[in-house]
Amino acid sequence: MTTSRAIISIAAAAACLLGFSGCSKNLSGLEIRFRAKTSPAAPSTKTAYSGETFEGTGGKTYERIDWTSGDIITLAMKNSEVTMASQNYSVNTISTSGVNSRTDMMPSGAEHGLTWGEGSHDFWAGYPASKISVGDHSISATIPASQVATYSRKSGNVVLFTPDMSDAFMVASLQCAPANNGINLDFYPAFTTFDFTVGANDNITVTSFEMETATYETEASTTMPLAGDVTATFDSGSGMSCSYATSGTTANTISLAFHNDGGEAYNPIISTSTSMNFKVFALPQDLTGIKITFNLSDGTKRTLKLKQDGNWITFPATAKINISGLVVPGAVWYITFDYPREEQWIVHPDIEIGVE
Repeated sequence: MTTSRAIISIAAAAACLLGFSGCSKNLSGLEIRFRAKTSPAAPSTKTAYSGETFEGTGGKTYERIDWTSGDIITLAMKNSEVTMASQNYSVNTISTSGVNSRTDMMPSGAEHGLTWGEGSHDFWAGYPASKISVGDHSISATIPASQVATYSRKSGNVVLFTPDMSDAFMVASLQCAPANNGINLDFYPAFTTFDFTVGANDNITVTSFEMETATYETEASTTMPLAGDVTATFDSGSGMSCSYATSGTTANTISLAFHNDGGEAYNPIISTSTSMNFKVFALPQDLTGIKITFNLSDGTKRTLKLKQDGNWITFPATAKINISGLVVPGAVWYITFDYPREEQWIVHPDIEIGVE
C-alpha cells in the first residue's frame, strides 16, 4: 500500500483598486488612453500563467498571469452622451512587477479609439476578444465542456501541460470621470481553475481526464454545472460590481484531452518517478460534489471523489485551486479512491485533503 498525501491549496483573486488620475473637465472628444493589469487569475489567447507565485493577504498565494504582445481585448463604454460604444484594443508595452502584469493598450483595427465625453463614464472589458460577446454592462463567454491540454516540457520529474488559454475568460470594469493620464483597468478571472499534479504507484498511461458533478450511489450530492455559457453583468454604481450567471445549455462534465505540441493525441506515462501537471477551467461559481476520473490505455479508469472528513469539498468561485500529491494506482482495476470510506481506500488511510 502506497502512502499518498494530497494537498489542495486555493489561490483566490486578490482585491484590486480600479483607479484613475489627473481628472479634467475639458477632455470631450479626446481619445482615451487605457492601461490594463492582470490580477491573480488566468487569461486567454496568448497570455500565460507565469509560474511565479506570491504571498497575499490572509495566507493566500497568487500566481501571476502575464500579458503577451498581440493579445486582443474588447472595451465598452457608456455615458450621458453615448448609449454604448465598444472597440477592440491590443496589448502593447508589457511590464511585470510582483503579482501584476501591466500593459498599455492601442486601438486594434482602427486608427482611433474610444473618446471622452462629459461627466461620469462606465467602462467594462472582456478578454479574449475573439471568444466574447459584449452587451450593455455585460460580457458573455463559454467555458467549454471539451478542453485540451498541450504538452509543454518536462521539468525535473514532472511532465507539464499548458491549457488552451483562449478558454480563460477575464473581465474588468471601472466608473470614472475624464482623466488626463488615462485610466487603469484590472482584469479578473471569470472562471475557476483546477491545477492538478498527479503521480502513480506503477507505470500507467493516461489517455484522458474527466471532471464531473452528479449524484453518486445513494449520496445526496448536488448536481452542478461545470461548463457552459456564462455572463458577467456589471452594475452602474461607483464600484461597478460584477455578478455571474449561467445561461443556455450547461454541462456537469468536463472532458480533457492531452495533445503534443503538434496538436495530435498524446498519452502521458506517469509512475513513481514521473508526475504530470495540467489545468482544467470551470464556471465561476462555488463548486461541490466533484469527482475526477483518469482514463487509462488498458481501458480501465481510476476515480477520486474530492471529499474531506466525509463531506464534499466546496471550492470557491474564480479561485485557482492547486491539487498535488495524488497517486493513481496502476495495478488495481475499477477501484474508486473515495474519501473517507476506509474499505475503499487503496492508499494509506493517513491521506489528508487540506483546504488552505
